[in-house]
Amino acid sequence: INKLFFKYMNFILFFFLISISLIYSKRLSNKQIKIINISFAINNNYNLSVLVPLISLFENADKNTIYQVHILVGESFKEENYHLLYNLEKTFFNCFINIINIGNAFKNVYKSFLDESTYYRLKLPTICHNINRMIYLDSDIIILKDLIDFYSLNFNGNYILGKLDKYSNGLDHLNIYNLNTINCGVLLFDLYSLRKYGYAEKFMKYIEEHNDSKYLKSHDQTLINYICHDKIGILHPKFHMWPFKNESHLFDDHKKLRIPYKKEELLDGYYNAYIVHFPGGLKYKESLANSTYYYRRYTEYLKKAINYKNNNI
Repeated sequence: INKLFFKYMNFILFFFLISISLIYSKRLSNKQIKIINISFAINNNYNLSVLVPLISLFENADKNTIYQVHILVGESFKEENYHLLYNLEKTFFNCFINIINIGNAFKNVYKSFLDESTYYRLKLPTICHNINRMIYLDSDIIILKDLIDFYSLNFNGNYILGKLDKYSNGLDHLNIYNLNTINCGVLLFDLYSLRKYGYAEKFMKYIEEHNDSKYLKSHDQTLINYICHDKIGILHPKFHMWPFKNESHLFDDHKKLRIPYKKEELLDGYYNAYIVHFPGGLKYKESLANSTYYYRRYTEYLKKAINYKNNNI
């Protein structure tokens, strides 16, 4: 009797576990996995800097979001830096790392005080030929929310979306009096349209014909604003905020825009930022030490990046 009892109970338990497994599998299949393509362009000196936005990106992702991260590097990128970046997949399970070496395509381009890696993003339409939209971010950034809202924005016929730049006279010397001049630290690319209409080739032709400080005054930012001036859309400031000390600082800085954002938009961006950009290098960051919430958040992720790097050398 005992043997029959245990056999019966095992039979019941087996079907119970099968039922639970089927229910769980069905729930999983009903969940919508969101895949977001995002890119960075770096050199060997930015191996720590790029870890800051990456760690903040992965930690603030929705549980159903998968980030496909495309990191553009040059021919001299070191082996240990490949190792450092690929190991992120072992620490964070919501990402895939794709490192793309584009060689020395921009070796002789006008750079001034910058590195040639700033031009790498111009290759995105052709090197990511199976991807139709792509977020691009500079490395001096933190991400505080899941980016599906940003990634899903409507282009409304434009090919690039960016935040209005306060240096909006950047193209006046080229006789382009465009009101929609953007900062290129945070961009959403319509790679499909850029590819379809040959913009990657237009970018390279522009460099070949105008490789000097006049026509590349702000490097590839001048080029993007010039070539795409009639196909640029404007981002809400919450998708590209700077770490202003207070509301007064926020409003004063944006007075220089030719088309100003509405006060409500700026406040929404300031208090509900998805992405915060820290331009100007380390000295600028240090000048904000302990003075802003966003600087403290940057410091938080910088410490995590240093700890990750020390554990993966």
